[in-house]
Amino acid sequence: MRKFTSLASLILAGLLVVGCSSNANKELEEASAQDLYSKGQTYLQDGDYNSAIRYLDAVGTKGGQQSQFGEQTQLSLIYAQYKIGEYYKALDIAERFVRAYPNSPQMDYVFYLAALSNARLGDNFIQDFFGVNRSSRSTDSVRNAYGSFQTIVKEFPNSKYVPEAQQWMVYLKNRLAEHELQIVKFYDEREAYVAVANRVEEMMNFYPDNKPTLEALPYMQKAFEKMGLNDSAEKVASMIEANKNKEFPTITKPEYSEQF
Repeated sequence: MRKFTSLASLILAGLLVVGCSSNANKELEEASAQDLYSKGQTYLQDGDYNSAIRYLDAVGTKGGQQSQFGEQTQLSLIYAQYKIGEYYKALDIAERFVRAYPNSPQMDYVFYLAALSNARLGDNFIQDFFGVNRSSRSTDSVRNAYGSFQTIVKEFPNSKYVPEAQQWMVYLKNRLAEHELQIVKFYDEREAYVAVANRVEEMMNFYPDNKPTLEALPYMQKAFEKMGLNDSAEKVASMIEANKNKEFPTITKPEYSEQF
C-alpha cells in the first residue's frame, strides 16, 4: 500500500507540474507585450534570470522587437544570459543587437558585456583554482575579449567602462604574449628555427613592451645561430644585453565586476 501511495503522490505531483507549466505557457501566449516586458524586468531585478529570459523572449512573439520595448528587451536578455553563464547566447544576442540598433546610446554596454562574456569563455575554473597556466590554450575568446574592450576605449572614450576596459586590455595582452611564447618554445623543441625567428619577430611587433617578448629573444638568438645568421644573432644578443635589467610591473587579472 505504501508503494502505491508513493506512486500516486508522484503522479499527482507530476500532474501539478504539468498544470503549472500549462498555465505559465498560457500566460505567455495571452499576455500583451507590455505585460511580458514588465514581468520580465521585474524578474530581472529580483535576480530570477531564467524567468526573466522566458518573459523577455516572449516579447518578440508579440511584435515587441519592433516596438518601444525591442531595444531594452535585447539589452536585458544579453545581461540575463551573461548572469546565468550562457556566454555564447549572450554573444549571439549582442551581435544581433549591433546589427539591429547601430546607433544605440547603449552600445558601449553591449560591447562591455560581450567582452566579459568572451573573457569568461577564456577562463577555466578548475585550472584557475589549481593555478595552472592557461597560456597554451586556445586564445580565440581572449582575442575577442581584447577586441571588444579595445572598441570601448577607442570608440566610446567617455564611457564609464573605459577604466575597467583598459585594465582588462593590459591583462589580456600579456596572456596573448604568453601564448606566443609557448608557441616559440614548441617550435624550438622541434628545431623549427625559421618558425621560431618569425614568431618572435611577430611578438616584437605586437607585444613589444611585454615580458614574454623579452623572454623570447634568447630563442630568436639561438635560431639565428643555428641557421648560420651570425650578424642577426649578434643584434639580438645586443638587445638582450640592453634589456637585461628591465623590470616589468606585476600584471594581475581584474576582478569581474558585478555592477552593470
